[in-house]
Amino acid sequence: MSSLIILKKIERYVPEKAIEAIERSAAKANMYCILIKLKYDGQLFLSGEGTLSEVDESKFKSLQNKENLKYFIFNVHPIEEDSFDSFTWLTHDENYLWALDIENIQYEDYEFIYKFVIEYFKDNPEDYLWFDDAEWYYTADDILRLSQKPYNPKWCSEKVI
Repeated sequence: MSSLIILKKIERYVPEKAIEAIERSAAKANMYCILIKLKYDGQLFLSGEGTLSEVDESKFKSLQNKENLKYFIFNVHPIEEDSFDSFTWLTHDENYLWALDIENIQYEDYEFIYKFVIEYFKDNPEDYLWFDDAEWYYTADDILRLSQKPYNPKWCSEKVI
């Protein structure tokens, strides 16, 4: 699996607010949102990245060996000229863009990510979760229904609801 992508409605998308949503969801999932870096060209948002971890930033930085640590990297993307209509083939709505992605998933620990995803979609009901190269996606309702069932490790390789 290459990455998990969160698609957001273009007309309501503000990258900084997306980062705030990540921070709130991480806190609710008992994770730490750390190492956030934002890049601007003057006032124009260019990119953002950060890490969601099971430990706080000082502990994360102090660990020489992160071998058994649960964490993943997220990226926040700006709206670009080609954002409109870029996911119509999947969502049947031209107003969604690739807003956030989750990558560098340590040890393919999708259960750790799943905890974050559940909290994220509780507060972001219009967003979609898409796995890069998949022919399907999850709505927020799908994720919340899935969260009511025992954890299914196939959730990231096939649509299970």
